[in-house]
Parts: sequence; structure tokens; C-alpha cells
Amino acid sequence: MTGRDPGRRYLMGTSPRTHRLDVTATGAEGSWIELADGRRLLDFHGQHMCIGVGHRHPKLTAALHRAVDRLDYVADFFPHQDKDRAARLLVEETMDESAWVGGVRFVSSGSEATELAMIVAKLYKNRPLIVTRDLAYHGWTAGAAAVTGITALRNGLTLEDGSSRPVPTSHPPYPSAPAPICSSCPLGQTYPSCKDSTGTLACVNATERVIRSAGVDRVAAFITEIWHGAGAFLVPDEYVGQIRELTRRLGVLWIDDEAISGVGRTGRWWAFQHYDVHPDIMTAAKGLSSSAVPVGACLVSTEIADFFGRGWWGHSSTFAGHPLALAAVVATLEIMIEEDLVSRAADLGGVVESRLKDIVARHGCAAGYSGRGLVWGVELIRDPATGQRWVEADRWRNPGLDPTTGFQPTGLVLGECLRRDVLLFSYAPNTVTIAPPLRITAEEMEIGLDALDAALDRLDERNAA
Repeated sequence: MTGRDPGRRYLMGTSPRTHRLDVTATGAEGSWIELADGRRLLDFHGQHMCIGVGHRHPKLTAALHRAVDRLDYVADFFPHQDKDRAARLLVEETMDESAWVGGVRFVSSGSEATELAMIVAKLYKNRPLIVTRDLAYHGWTAGAAAVTGITALRNGLTLEDGSSRPVPTSHPPYPSAPAPICSSCPLGQTYPSCKDSTGTLACVNATERVIRSAGVDRVAAFITEIWHGAGAFLVPDEYVGQIRELTRRLGVLWIDDEAISGVGRTGRWWAFQHYDVHPDIMTAAKGLSSSAVPVGACLVSTEIADFFGRGWWGHSSTFAGHPLALAAVVATLEIMIEEDLVSRAADLGGVVESRLKDIVARHGCAAGYSGRGLVWGVELIRDPATGQRWVEADRWRNPGLDPTTGFQPTGLVLGECLRRDVLLFSYAPNTVTIAPPLRITAEEMEIGLDALDAALDRLDERNAA
């Protein structure tokens, strides 16, 4: 079928972006998505940055077939073969022989993993608050949305007349610390002169003030992303170690959200491993099953696992530890190990960085780039001389307050890439994100980067007009 499916009128979308492609997806293979009109799109963003080992990897497909034939469903209180193996692989094969993980619980999504991490932290510390950061995205469910610092992604509805309707809730956003984004520092600082006499970053000092203002005895945990997925930036190098020192000194747990940055995306199994530290609680999702089946996970320290092992926990989820999902996790992790995709992501990341450095240097509309491994953000700018952006509010845009009409630079870039059969996404209005499958070939990578290069040519022409 090449036309519009009549049943499509019954589907509720989330935004015009959802329906940008009006051609039915019919298949996928490797790094490519196949459409009903015969086109093939290079999945250069992994859609929601969630395709790890590529589409329809034969080992993953075979594992799912075996799982369907073996065990369709059991409740989470049953052990089963793939659940046991998935937990062992996560702890023994991905943690660099570190013994910090004491327990793993599997759920159905990254949002659920965030909810679970928050519940665990509050129960363990017996405290009510989670401190988050500006520009964070941790999920769409009520608790996860309350620690999401990007207002535009907090489930609100923007109507055609430009008015905005936030979700009425008794669960307001939690205290929020400044975002550690060096390209547009919310504190008005410039890296590395933002450090104090002890070498501590200004954003870390500000985070301590937020925690102390909320009341240290009321804060259970501080939740972070190392690669901000929707915000599209990597934290400064010193940040993670300093946050780890801060949370330990104050007696607050550190929750590391690796729903996007984990499972090899940054060139290590987990993004925190670049910094010689480990969190108290970590969440994973997306790449954990290469998104072939919905799944999430919450990993906790040995101390937290021992605490929960001393009692009865009244927590249940129908699809937690689902046999089909865990079969996908096992197959994905085995593929990652057998094909050494973590090292591949690191190596290809060097190629991408070199190419992006050249692209940004040649395009006045490109202000810079941020990332590591196979996840990158490219900043777009209207006036290189003044630093003016096309959408002034940028990542702090509030629907209903800031205009949603007018020229959107990412719309032009994404549209130009799509004309060249390259699929990219954008969550921030002035930033394009790159996050292809970890098995993308060097040749496919060049196809994607060539399309981005050509699209920036068009944006340069628009800037000059």
C-alpha cells in the first residue's frame, strides 16, 4: 500500500512531527527503514536514539522466535532462563569487573525505570524529594515528568491557536539545579574559567546550593543524564566526578539515567565508566533490547540491594521481566559482546568527531558540536558574529509563552536530509542530533554526514538571504 491507510485517522499523534512521514513503514534491515513507496531511509538517528545492534539482526530475530515458542508469559515472581542470564550479563560483562551492582530489576520502559529508581531512592533514604536538573528528560509518566526539566516535553498540549495547556497534576516538578551546558551556560559562565579556586565547576556549586535549599535531610537522590538525550549535549569532563563527590559528601544518592547513553552508545558500556566513578542507582532502556521489544532496567548498589533483601516490598508490575523482552536483552548483549560493538562505537566516534569538526568549521550556521561515541549534537546559529539563535528561548522554550511559529532551523535541516533519504530527529529547536545504530558501516556513516553537510549548505544560504 502506497497511499494513506484509512485506519490512520483513528491514531492519536503527539505532534505534527509524528506525522511528517505519510508513507507506511513496511520493513527494516540493518541501518535502513523500508517504506511502502519503495524508498529506503538511513536511520541516522536510531529514531529515538534507541536502535543499538541495528534493525532485524538475525541473532536477535532468531532469539525472539525461540522465546515465542518457549514461554509466552510468566509473572515477575517466576525466575526464568533469560531473566537470569540477562541479569548476569549486565552485572558480570558490562561493569568492567566492578562489584558495585547488587541487584537488577527489569521493567517495561525507560519511564518505568525512572519511576522505579525514584521509588527505590525514597524508600532507602526515607526522604521525599528527588533533585533534578534543567533541560533533563527522564520520561513521560507522572514521576518521571516531574524530574524532566524541559518544559516542552512535560506532557503539555499546545493548541493550534498557540495556547498551552499543562497537565493538571498534584505532582509538581521537583527542585532543579542548573544544566551543565557549556555552549549556553544558564549561569552566564564560560568554561573553564567557571571553576572556583578548588577547581569546582560553577554548576556543581549551584547544584549543592539547590540541594541544601531543599533540605539535605529531605533529599533522597540527585538524578542526572551524562549525555542529555533531548537536550542534546554532553556534560563537561569534570562534572561527573564532582557530582559523585558532592552526593557522597551530602549523603544523597546519585541516580544515573542511561536510557539513551548506555549499552555502548558513548564508546563504553555505560557513560559513567568514562569518569572512573559509579552511581548508586542506574537506569537503562532503549538499546538494552535494541528496542526490538519494550524493556527497561533499574540497577542498584550492593548496599541498596541488601537493604531491600531484608524485607517484603509491595511493588508489582504486570510486564516486568517479560520473557520476550528478556530474550531480546540477552540476544542484544551477546551480539554486543561477540561483535565488540562498544569498541566499534568508540572507533567510529573518532571518525564522526573529525568529520563534524570539519563541517562546523566550514558552515557559519553551525556553532559547535557535542558528544562522544555514536551520539552527537550539532548546534545551529543564525548570526555567528553575535551568537544569535534562530529560536532565542532555545532549550528553555515554554509552549504558550514563546512563539511556536516562524522559521525552525532544524526543520530545514531535517527536511533536506530526508530529501536525501537520511532520517534525522531533533528535540531542541536549534540542535540536530546524530545517533545511528552501533553497527552502521563507515560507508553509511559518510552517507549520513554528507546529507547533513549538504543540508547545512542550504541553511547557510538562508542565513545569508
